Amino acid sequence: MPLSGIVDAILSLLSSLLPDEFASLGSQLYSLVPLVVFAVFVYLIYKSLKIAFHGMMVFVAGALFPLFANHFFDAGIQLGLDSMVSYGAIALLAYLGYVFLGTITKILRVVTWPLRKLFSRGKEKLSRDEVEEMLEEEE
Repeated sequence: MPLSGIVDAILSLLSSLLPDEFASLGSQLYSLVPLVVFAVFVYLIYKSLKIAFHGMMVFVAGALFPLFANHFFDAGIQLGLDSMVSYGAIALLAYLGYVFLGTITKILRVVTWPLRKLFSRGKEKLSRDEVEEMLEEEE
């Protein structure tokens, strides 16, 4: 099903659920769909290229680690293409794990925002003394 068919199905569902006053918004929203899809596409490409570039830099740094460790610490790591690629791959896997866990953390923060706001102990909450004073005033 092409994208326009999906958008038409969503808009027809929304038009059946919303009152008639909002029916004119459907055509206006439909004209914004390509712009929103374009913005999401550009953002995803930007983030992908950023992660790929950083991953490449991490791989190079990991591959150079045996040289650094042997030169400064006499670590005794065998130098060769296979060991350098192995250290680079380990560094790249660690970086991708870091990116993945960071993404999961951001998603959980967005999903749990209402609960955190509900149970926060911020300045907007009343203190125990203020609650007791309010109860005394009511009696």
